[in-house]
Amino acid sequence: MRSRIETMQSDSGEIQRYQVVEGFDWNKVDFLFPDFGKKAISEIARLYTTNILPKNPALHGLIAFFHVPEDMAIDCPGEHEEGSIFVKNVAVSVYLNDQVKKGKIRWEGSFIVDDEKASMIIAQLEKDSLIQTVKGQRPDVLFVPINAKMGFLSQQEKVPCIVNSHFFLMDPTDLDSPYCQLGTPYGLALKDGVLMMPPLNHRPVLLVDQQGRTTVQQEELTSLAVEIDGIAYSHNKNAVFHFRPEERRTPIHTGTDIIITEDQVIAIKTGGGTTIPMAGFVLSVDNLLEVTDTHVIYHGLEAYVFGIQVGPSMMEDHTMIESLTCPFYNKEKDKVSFPSTVYPLPFETARAARIAVGSNAEGEAVLIWAEGAGKLRYKPKSDSTGCSLLELAKFCASHGYADILNLDGGGSAQILLEGVRHMQISDRYDPSDLEAERPVPSALVLRN
Repeated sequence: MRSRIETMQSDSGEIQRYQVVEGFDWNKVDFLFPDFGKKAISEIARLYTTNILPKNPALHGLIAFFHVPEDMAIDCPGEHEEGSIFVKNVAVSVYLNDQVKKGKIRWEGSFIVDDEKASMIIAQLEKDSLIQTVKGQRPDVLFVPINAKMGFLSQQEKVPCIVNSHFFLMDPTDLDSPYCQLGTPYGLALKDGVLMMPPLNHRPVLLVDQQGRTTVQQEELTSLAVEIDGIAYSHNKNAVFHFRPEERRTPIHTGTDIIITEDQVIAIKTGGGTTIPMAGFVLSVDNLLEVTDTHVIYHGLEAYVFGIQVGPSMMEDHTMIESLTCPFYNKEKDKVSFPSTVYPLPFETARAARIAVGSNAEGEAVLIWAEGAGKLRYKPKSDSTGCSLLELAKFCASHGYADILNLDGGGSAQILLEGVRHMQISDRYDPSDLEAERPVPSALVLRN
């Protein structure tokens, strides 16, 4: 494995820095989903306070970010009008937000709670430092659960290389379903023929075959079989798969909706009318059923050693991609929202930190980090400007790369070699301007 940093300078004197890691073995690339860290709650609250709420504080009220570990002894019903919920974090969110709608939870400088169960839940979360609030201008209250995988790459075991990978639910407009958890990653993730996350949103997939050859191609959820409790379901055969952007809700019917994110059944609901999770899908069957094992197994891509689906492709078969050629949400034309709801910025001009992965001119695996400008202060001709997606594509084309897929960038973008970052994260603490590492739910790990 080789690593280098390239600095490019424009005629105006602006610079762009790229870290390139090459020559690693696809068989040694794996996915890592960090364990939850309590600091993730305060970092999410900080990001909302500094980056999200100031954009339009009149849109938001009191937001309470929280996390309920599955092993926490907490009294919360799993049965709701939203169905039978198997994830405690989601069940608590649904219950607390239902009490808000009933007028039994409000904010008057602290929580005023008129429901005994809700009062005990909030008290336990406060006692264990698992809840934190931010405040907009509206009077309403919203409880937002944080996914159990939100952790920090710098706190993981030291490995030769680790890099953030997938987009994840983050903005308030990403949380459009009661089954959503902030920080849920989405898009295909495959290792040695096993799918840990399914393809979504009709975006391209980078696949690696048994010989280490890469291709960028289209893989759809509807082409897979989804196994639950030993039964394999296929679209339009013994089930119907519902997903965004085609639909926001499932139709009313007399059978069962199975709500799925990643490789887990989140809930089941009878009667239809289910709001499809932003980072998942709903599998509808005609009969009434129970789920005993919530683990989901996907069939159909067993021939591949690695696969990933995140953002748009930059290179396909040595050809540069010059524009956004796959679906991303556009509120001006799309009737149904799908993540990310605040992405993309203009393909040609919007600069940010970027991460990409794929194969180089020789067919070797390659990883790229385009360093972004610091989000507090930018020093012209000294700090990296970040790059637009088009500029990233041109960088890849200038090196003759074969197949390249854009991954999650922005303030999350980072590569650590043996636990060390050799360029800077663009997110910063105010006023110190020190790097502020964001929690992420998924990463690629390169091992020896």
